[in-house]
Amino acid sequence: MRAYFGICGIGMGHAARSSLLIRALVNKGWDVAVSSYGEGVEYLEALGIPVNKVDPVSYGVLPDGKVSIKMTIFKNLHLPLKVSLQTAREVSNISCFEPSVVISDTRVSTVVAAKSLGYPVVLILNQFNVLVEYHKYKTLVELVESGAQLITKFWEMADRIVISDFPQPYTISRMNLVLSDAAKSKSTFVGPLLELPKEDLPTKDEVCKKYGIPPEKPLVFAHISGPVLEKTVLVEKLMRIARKLDKYFFMMTLAEPKASNIKREENVLLMNWVENPDELYNVSDVIVSRSGHGSITRALAFGKPMVLIPIRAHGEQKSNAESVAKHGAGIVIDEDELNESNLGYALDRILDDDSYSRSALSFKKMMERLDPVNTTVSIIEGLAHKL
Repeated sequence: MRAYFGICGIGMGHAARSSLLIRALVNKGWDVAVSSYGEGVEYLEALGIPVNKVDPVSYGVLPDGKVSIKMTIFKNLHLPLKVSLQTAREVSNISCFEPSVVISDTRVSTVVAAKSLGYPVVLILNQFNVLVEYHKYKTLVELVESGAQLITKFWEMADRIVISDFPQPYTISRMNLVLSDAAKSKSTFVGPLLELPKEDLPTKDEVCKKYGIPPEKPLVFAHISGPVLEKTVLVEKLMRIARKLDKYFFMMTLAEPKASNIKREENVLLMNWVENPDELYNVSDVIVSRSGHGSITRALAFGKPMVLIPIRAHGEQKSNAESVAKHGAGIVIDEDELNESNLGYALDRILDDDSYSRSALSFKKMMERLDPVNTTVSIIEGLAHKL
């Protein structure tokens, strides 16, 4: 059997979850080919997975880290051309590889190319609708959202749709997963596609000794991922605030694998890269992060309550954060309102009220019952065997 993966390259989350499926299929004797762009390429190649590179797409960000609707439009004036070029490249790649089935992680070009060639398609996503959080240009936003909904018509072309999220009513990206009837009939909520924590992680004493963390203070782990500009803006602000909240110890990382700088202060340790963030997730009392789907589900996999700070004007992140708050697994702070008082209050409340930890642990137990990788592999195999 042969599988072709077309993976979205915006951020590393798409590549991370697809890599689990690639590994599972390879272990079962499948031949696999992959295409991606941007951060997806870097992540996959670091795992030793060869990648066919295609033209990238992205969104615009202002110097303060806020999503800019005008810059997004400007950067993507040639989006139809870029998608057409991606599709043409995919047609060539898929034709040469002759797969049994094509898997698209959120990539429209892969779906269109595969269906035009008559191949069955499994689509993986955790966002079906696009939400734009930008009140200044209401008419422009409505136009962009209407145009973005056209994407769903292409996604509906897939033969099966795998939703990498919890089944309802526990869905994290619930506002971005309002499925059309056509999509709903072929969709399966398999649970978050991520690697569950290993059982042999170091103890808290071992981790504290390794990083020089005082064991008597509550540990706050701020694992900030995403585009470099957005990460840097948030971490600089968190550093200023954390210095004043000395009852806690803050461990922060920018998730930058090519950098090794370390900055240590009395109650803050900032590292550009941590080789094994799971050991910090495991021993932390609270997680502070953006509210991307991958960041949230990673924290929940360890049963950790969160303080979530959505990227400004990012509709999906705001919706995700509100879902976590609704289920009582975390507290949301608007970045414009992030200060010593609000962060200190949120951390105190989470540690004083164990309902936040109980809620987060209930999601962890749910993940342990679900089997998203094997469920998705079964869907892929079932579609391939229909040929």
